[in-house]
Amino acid sequence: MGAPVARPSLRGMRGIRVASVLALSVTIGACGSVESAAPAAATATPDPAGLRFVKPPVVVYAPEWGSVDVWVRLNRPLRSAVGHPGELDDTPASLEVAGGLHDVPGLLATFRRPTCYSESLYLPEKAEPLQAGQPVEVALVLSEQHRVTGTATVQIAGDGAQPRPVRELGCPSQRPGAPPTRRCDGVVGSHSVSIGLVSATGTSCRRAREVLTSVSRWASSRCFEDLCVARHRRNRGYRCEVGRTGEADWDISCRRGRAEVRGYTSE
Repeated sequence: MGAPVARPSLRGMRGIRVASVLALSVTIGACGSVESAAPAAATATPDPAGLRFVKPPVVVYAPEWGSVDVWVRLNRPLRSAVGHPGELDDTPASLEVAGGLHDVPGLLATFRRPTCYSESLYLPEKAEPLQAGQPVEVALVLSEQHRVTGTATVQIAGDGAQPRPVRELGCPSQRPGAPPTRRCDGVVGSHSVSIGLVSATGTSCRRAREVLTSVSRWASSRCFEDLCVARHRRNRGYRCEVGRTGEADWDISCRRGRAEVRGYTSE
């Protein structure tokens, strides 16, 4: 048996909520099937910047847990992509559907799918259960004044095959003309601060390792919002940003021209 694999963390780690950075996935159970009707037509309400749904959102309801998982595909990426994605005034965007509630509000981005986003909600205990084929309005909330809406058809999770929202939405792997993105594996840093590698766009995973190793030397939860990045923007020629994706989870992005490296850490 090999040695245990270290997990990216800051000292005093409580938990990790970073799957959003790595992949868009359905967590409905070990075995789940989906009853569905024909997709409803998109009924997007454009915001001032022209943001809209390209296809009807995908909504999957799991009656056993009362969970509602929502996926959307937009015509372009949201402007803010570090931490919880957002569009306006540094306000994290979120999804609303059927009166669902949030454990931790905020969209989850999808690895190598720059225009697709997801969020998990749950129905209140006394709420009416959703039905297969039921039309529901999905709202992408950008701010108190701006939202994008569309109509989805509810799918019900059960026994059998799982839904494939990325395939249903036709999520593109990258924007036209954008440099390729590759997945990077491994952890860099020290015992007190370790950072998980996520991806390298327009550069190599070796470069990502070098840049994020530099970040690990100063990152500290003493600056709880941004790990003190405001004092250490430049790392190996890359300009870095940090955003929270949970109670004590951080998304790290460092850019140089069109090149970008990404990582994450948790406390």
